[in-house]
Amino acid sequence: MRFFLTSLLVIFASSSILAQYDVQLTPACFNTSFDDFGTRKLGDKLFVLSASKDPCEDIMMDPYTKKPYSDLYEVEGCKTKDAKLISAETKGPLNINSCYFDGPISSNTAGNLLFFTNNAGSHEYEKLTIHYSTKNDKGEWSKPIPVPFNNDKYNVTHPFYDEKNKVLYFVSDMPGGLGGMDIYRANFDGKKFGEKELVRYVNSKGHDCFPYMFDNKLYFTSDAFNTMGGYDLFVMENFEVKNMGDKFNTKYDDLAIMFNDKKSGYITSNRANMGVTDDIYEFKLIDLFVDVQLAYVVKDKNSLEPLKDVAVKIVDDSTGLILFQGFSDDLGSFFQRLDSLPMNSKHKFKISLEKEGYVSKDVEFAFTATDTNVINVGDLVDLNLEPLSIDMIINELLGLKTIYYDFDRADLRADAIVELDKVVNFMNKHTKIEIELGSHTDCRGPKIYNLDLSNRRALSAANYIKARISNPNRISYKGYGETKLKVDCPCEGRSRSACSEEDNQLNRRTEFTIKSLNISTELNHVKPKAATAIPSEGNRNFTFNEDNEADFRISPITDESEGLVFRVQVESSAAQIPNATVKYQTQDVYEYQQDNAYKYCLGGAFKTLKEAVAFQDKMRQNGYPQAFVIAFNQGKRITIEQAKKLAQQ
Repeated sequence: MRFFLTSLLVIFASSSILAQYDVQLTPACFNTSFDDFGTRKLGDKLFVLSASKDPCEDIMMDPYTKKPYSDLYEVEGCKTKDAKLISAETKGPLNINSCYFDGPISSNTAGNLLFFTNNAGSHEYEKLTIHYSTKNDKGEWSKPIPVPFNNDKYNVTHPFYDEKNKVLYFVSDMPGGLGGMDIYRANFDGKKFGEKELVRYVNSKGHDCFPYMFDNKLYFTSDAFNTMGGYDLFVMENFEVKNMGDKFNTKYDDLAIMFNDKKSGYITSNRANMGVTDDIYEFKLIDLFVDVQLAYVVKDKNSLEPLKDVAVKIVDDSTGLILFQGFSDDLGSFFQRLDSLPMNSKHKFKISLEKEGYVSKDVEFAFTATDTNVINVGDLVDLNLEPLSIDMIINELLGLKTIYYDFDRADLRADAIVELDKVVNFMNKHTKIEIELGSHTDCRGPKIYNLDLSNRRALSAANYIKARISNPNRISYKGYGETKLKVDCPCEGRSRSACSEEDNQLNRRTEFTIKSLNISTELNHVKPKAATAIPSEGNRNFTFNEDNEADFRISPITDESEGLVFRVQVESSAAQIPNATVKYQTQDVYEYQQDNAYKYCLGGAFKTLKEAVAFQDKMRQNGYPQAFVIAFNQGKRITIEQAKKLAQQ
């Protein structure tokens, strides 16, 4: 690493903050055979530091590193060109490159304020200094102004302007620091600088450099004692410093991060040639987990009008966990949000739909978690419900197999009982409808005998059902004998035909017909109501402030965060809830943050999935129909599948 003339004050967290991403690193196409480092943006253009191509007089090499001095270049495609910024004063090139070392730049969003580093003096022993310049409406740059922190006794370099907070970060080995190079900050409103100060927590007894603010996080480079080797990339958020982990850092030098957006950017590293030469790498963050929203719309199968107040239950086919339980809204819709699903993971759900006046439906569908786009489940599976109607034969709706009888017998066969149980279940779901059970025979035997036989068969099936429903009077029966043959197989008269045993068995059947619906058009389903959550005894995780108000933002107590822990999440919020203990009417609230959203769990921590599922059921009974189980290992969020594997170990 170039011109960077060790324990940290805080303990660095060992786990990477990028655990939810895979990192794809690709060498930049504009790398040269010399050192390339320190990519930064000026407006919409990319700039990089590389070897001087046009040294002053015979000055070419750093006598200590035996490498060329550095200049600033503009990146154009896969090539670099001279950074020719026009001076408003001379109308020629702005004096941004010197005869010796020239360092990183920093700019604002508009690209009309520029901070840069160079050796402005006349010999190689001059110290590095920072200057700034502004661009006028003609695109010309003002005469560079030195920042007030420059000094010919020490280096001042690596500027980064935090435009949002109007703060200039820079690096210096000035007296009063903690080590070699330290990171400082000073307010800058565009005209005047405030007092400089050391940035807390990020400086060490080693070298700390290349500060870069992005998304309210301070990224920097350090050769502190706990690096993976050489210089490593670190990040500080909420005064906690973390190593960016082995997806970014190696045993060589890794430094000078820059973001294009939240999931891409550039870093500098000399990993490719065992530390000999710095190169630029483009990085992309590939999601390992994704939040998925499923959208459902239930309609009347005939009219295609939306159906409200449909009772819904969704179950994960692989775990048996209830993921959603509630009712469709006035538009027939309901939504399900699934947090932190492994990218490209496959899921299979079972949906149960019930509404008075409609045939209940159980369907399955599968999807693959690939992105955050809303999945319209109606595109994957038919969610429309069939309305019940008078004289409707429900055999096909229930998927009933024909209920057969042995010849000249009225006893229920084992296969018939399986089908009758489906009718029992249907009638218990629709507690107001009345059904007639019709039994039929084939034509063999006298008509009077067949009528009696069909009545006995109908009575046998009806008695089985009556014993298993709440109101036995809702099922009636009738024997039709051979009066309604399904297959035309007459047994009397001149047109008598020869039917196979299979044909005759089709005529020995039982059918179920709706005779009365008794359904009110004014439905008054009870929606899930808010209620006090039931805290889990012995698993509470809270303290009290002096004002006797629960503090729910604390981390889990030590024994809860060690090993495998299950929790029950009830809500995800983009904004932090200011007093969750009041909102949830319980002091047992656990809050954590993931992907810039706040998640809220109730009920403390559970050591087994069985305990968590039992508490999940209580949550759903007490007004949280979307409550679901999540898992942590050593305080880190993991999937349920990963948790189950750990539990088996």
